[in-house]
Parts: sequence; C-alpha cells; structure tokens
Amino acid sequence: MIVIDHILPHAVGFVAVLCRLGGLFIFAPALGSESIPMRLKAMIALVMTAAVYPLVSGAAMCVGDVSLPQLGWLVFTETLVGLSIGLMATLPIVGLQVGGALMGHQMGLAAAQVFNPTLDTEADTVGQLMLFVGLAVFLSIGGLEAMHLAVAHSFDRIPIGGFGADRAPLAMIVGALQSGFELAFRVGAPVFCIMLVESVGTGFLMKTVPQLNILSFGFPLKILLGVFTLIAALGAVSLAGGEEVERITRMFLQWARTA
Repeated sequence: MIVIDHILPHAVGFVAVLCRLGGLFIFAPALGSESIPMRLKAMIALVMTAAVYPLVSGAAMCVGDVSLPQLGWLVFTETLVGLSIGLMATLPIVGLQVGGALMGHQMGLAAAQVFNPTLDTEADTVGQLMLFVGLAVFLSIGGLEAMHLAVAHSFDRIPIGGFGADRAPLAMIVGALQSGFELAFRVGAPVFCIMLVESVGTGFLMKTVPQLNILSFGFPLKILLGVFTLIAALGAVSLAGGEEVERITRMFLQWARTA
C-alpha cells in the first residue's frame, strides 16, 4: 500500500508523458512503420517515458486529480504534440517518395508495384527506392535523436495539459507540406527533362521514318535512359533530400523550444 500511495500521484503525469512520446509512433519515420510490431513500439515508448519522466516530474505533478473526460482530453492533446512533430519529420521523406513515383510514371514503371512494409501499402518501385534514400538520410543526420529531443524540450514550453489550438504548428505543417511537393519536383527534374528529350526524339523519328517501329525500342529506351539518369543524379537527390530533412528538423526543434 505504501508503494501504491507513492505511485498513484504520478500516474496521470506518467500517462501524459507516455502519450506525448507515443504520438511519435503514428507518423514519425522509422518509428511509425507498420513492420514494427505493436508490442515492440509499446515497449520502446515505455522505456522512453521512463527516461524522460523524471526530467518533467515537476510539471507532471501539477496535473493533479482529473476526471475521466478530462483524462480523455489530456490523452488526446498530449498525443497531438508528438504526432505534430512526427508528421513534420516525415513530410520531406514523403516528398522524396512522391518524386520517385512521378519519375517511375514517366519511365513507364508505374505498373510495377511492390509492397511497402513502412506504410503497409503497395508502392511504385522508384518511389520505394526514394523512400529508402529519404529514411537513410533521415537516420544518418540524427533525425530520430532530434525528434526525441524535440519532445523532451516541448515539456519546458508546453506544460502537460497546456496544448491548445493556438499552439498547434499548423502554419509550419502547411509550409513543410508545400516544400515537400517542391522537393518532389526538384528530385524528379533530371528524369523529367530526359524523358521530354526522349519523347521529342522518338516523335521526330516516327514522323521522319514511318517504317520504323518505335514501340519495339522506344519503351526499353525510355526505361534505360531514366534508370541511368536516376543513377547519375542520385548524389544530387540525396543532397537535396538531406538539406530539406535538416531544415525541417531545425524547424520542429525550434518550435518545441519556443512554442
């Protein structure tokens, strides 16, 4: 009974910290993957909460007694904080995947679908490749550590139960979404240009040499040109993706520290 009396005052605060950290496992890169078992996600979330809670125990103790409806609202708002950080972190990677899907469509590979274990859906082959490039860049620059640090810093600026609509980073999410679409067209620009030149060239041959069967070599030529262009531009693609991921990482870290 003595142990329970010491634990109960921390129950609401611990659940609130767990929900804020657990929000990362909804959309965050790597952590939100469907290939990770739910039990493992729950275990990682509990370990992270046990590490972070002593640092915010003073704020957690201020929650006090709450009713069941208030507890439900507290769980929702705390989860929304982690979800917002995870969503901002994943938008550049989604932008790279969209760029890969556009490149695959131009190369004629849109019909070749593969299973994406990260999103539990089918995806374009080139889009899957760009997704893995984005994840590799995100992990290499310390994206996971930055997300955890952002959530830990958020307790200093956003106390438990103090997250409202006025503190939601809607403008930042919209800006990250816009820059994600811009990134998709930036990484796909080399392939788009080569495909345009190839289409103009094959169209010219079709008109000047009508006896030539364009379909017999035009489709393989388009795939070969697209693949070689993608390989040649892969360094620039990873550089552009890395710059965008780093920019978004600094953005949500700044929001967590100054929200």
